[in-house]
Parts: sequence; structure tokens; C-alpha cells
Amino acid sequence: MDGIDKEIVVRDDPVPGFAGIVRAGPLLFTSGCDGHRDPADGAISADLWGDADRQTAISYGRVAALLEAAGVAPAAVVRIDHYVSSMDWIDRRQTFRQDLFGRPAPQASTGVAAKLSGINMLTTAVVAAADPADHEVLVTGDAYGMGSISGVVRGGPLLFLSGVRGYRDHLADAAVAEETADAFAAQTASCYRLIEHLLDRAGAGPEQVLRLDCYLRDRARIAEEQRLRRRALGDAAVAATMIPLPLGMRGEVEITSLALVPGREKEVRARDAAGDALAVSGAGYLFLGECRGAADAMTGAPQAALAGDVEGQIDHALATLEARLAAAGSDRSRLVRLDVFLRDVNAQDRFLEKARDRLGDDPPALCMTGAELAGLDEVSLCAIAV
Repeated sequence: MDGIDKEIVVRDDPVPGFAGIVRAGPLLFTSGCDGHRDPADGAISADLWGDADRQTAISYGRVAALLEAAGVAPAAVVRIDHYVSSMDWIDRRQTFRQDLFGRPAPQASTGVAAKLSGINMLTTAVVAAADPADHEVLVTGDAYGMGSISGVVRGGPLLFLSGVRGYRDHLADAAVAEETADAFAAQTASCYRLIEHLLDRAGAGPEQVLRLDCYLRDRARIAEEQRLRRRALGDAAVAATMIPLPLGMRGEVEITSLALVPGREKEVRARDAAGDALAVSGAGYLFLGECRGAADAMTGAPQAALAGDVEGQIDHALATLEARLAAAGSDRSRLVRLDVFLRDVNAQDRFLEKARDRLGDDPPALCMTGAELAGLDEVSLCAIAV
């Protein structure tokens, strides 16, 4: 891989023991910023219960403060991830986003309802360009039902695509099946057609895709999504993570993707026993797909001995992550962002305790939320490293 340096710009804020914002090459990565914590001391404030406006202002405000510490403004953001308690107040959240980023915002965005901790209503994490010259909107979102955000944004050597849902075929301007037995397959296929179209408009194709995050409402559909993805992307190797969660609003699935600017070399750095990609690199960045708490690291077979063992699964998922980093020529000190999904969001403290000990003095930015994980899994991880 290209020699990209990692620098922790802010440490121990907002998550003690982890980086608040990391600079890696031309990009900046923040930790997830919660809405229910007092900005003065980070303590949970019961007075924020049910107050979507204040929580959104706090979450976005914390992100803005981290970016300021790295010397950039909110306009530098190329990708923003929202995990929310409900999508019912999306209009209010978008009003705050408009105030901070403008409309349409010059960023790719995804937003899904997840299982948040306690009274928290919003966790926000972003990727930003360290230099404004490395930030470029390539495809606007207005033609695809994304009037408040952008469809494809270039950040340095990477392309960030907004999350797409497939309940409307924006290419044919037609409705897609909803709430029927065949709705999942129809909507997932619609998502991949739109992703391919957006990539094409940005001058890229499926072969440039590095990472896919697939949020789906029904965890029993994971194998079906994988078949549909292979049909859509062909032999394109990607680091993929499947995250079942409440999702919210309309749609069976939301898929967000990240690709390599054309002309750069993409390489598969680790594969599983079936030959599918586990780790993919490009332009000096390494993308690691799901590391599951109760699945064999190479075959994906369920590990019955770990059923219900939250701490054992945390250890197993972290060990899987480290093994894949090593196979790809990296290590835990080179992690820049770690995404964590827990079946029981109240297991956050147990994860943090183990992860702090394991990841050492060069921690990544961290984004953590609850999800309806499939099978025996109590935890699932994915990551970006250099």
C-alpha cells in the first residue's frame, strides 16, 4: 500500500481511550458524536430526553468542533453517517444539517434507525477532506430523491456515494414493490442499479468499489442480498458488512458505498475460504469487511461455543480483525476508523474496556451503535486502516 501516515489530532474526546479525529493522508475521520451528552463535560444529560432539536445541535456541534481542531470547516465533510433513534423527525435533522452544511449539502450521506443507548437520539460520524482542494461534488442528488445532499462526492482518491433505498426506481421514474414478498429482491436490485449509474456518472464502475455497508430490515435476508450483490457487481471484490437494524421510514434496505477514483490500483489483501474478499486496499487505504463475533474467521461457520458469550465474542471479533490486518500487511496501530455494531447496545462499556486494552496507544476513531445482528452474533466490526 501507499505510505500514508496516521495522526491522532484529538484524543479521548468524545470517547475516552479512542481518537476523536484522525488524519490519514488527505482524509480526516471522526468518532461518533452522541446527541444526549452535555457538550461541556460529555456527561449524559437527562434534560435532553426527547429533545431532537437540542440533541441534533449537540451531535453536529461536536462534529464541527472536532473538525475545527483539525483546521477545517464543516464544508470539508465528504461523508456523514447518521444513526438515529427514529426517522420520524428527519425533517428537523435536515433543517439543522442545512444550517451547518447548506442545501444541498456538498457531502454524501446515509441515515438509518438503529438501537441507540438510553435517551440518545442521534450519533453522527463523518469523513472530511483535510484540504478543500481534495473535496469535489461529482454528482448532485436532486435527480435521485436526494435533494438535500449529494449523490457522489470525491474526497482525495476516494468516491463517497450517498446511501440509497430502492423503493423507487429513479432511473425509470417508477415505483418498486413495497411490503410484499418480493419487495426485498426488487428494492435491492433497484439499489444496485442506481449505485452502478452513480458510479458511471462519476467516471467509475463496480470494479472500483472498495466498501459496501448494507443496512437491511430483515436479518433473514442476508444470504439473499449477497446473491443479488454478486449478480449486480459480478466479480468485483468488495469489503462488505451486513447490518440488520430497524432502518426506519420506507424501504427494505439501504446501501451505502465507497469506491476508488479511476486510475488508482485496487488490490484484494485477504480472502476467506470461499475466495470472497475480506480486506481490500486502494490509494493507501485498507478496508476490512465484517468481523463477526460468533463466526469462524475464514469459513463464516457459526461458533456454537460462543453463543450468548458477549465478552468472548468481543475477543473473537477483535482477534479476527487483527488477523485480517496482519494478512493485509497492516496492524492495529494503523486503524483509523472502527465501526462497532452490538446486539445489546448496553454492552458498550464491556466492548470499550476490552478494545482499549487490545488496541493500545494508537487507537482509531470509533463509531458504535446497536443492531439486530443475525444468527449467534452479539457483535460485528468493520474498519478502515492505512
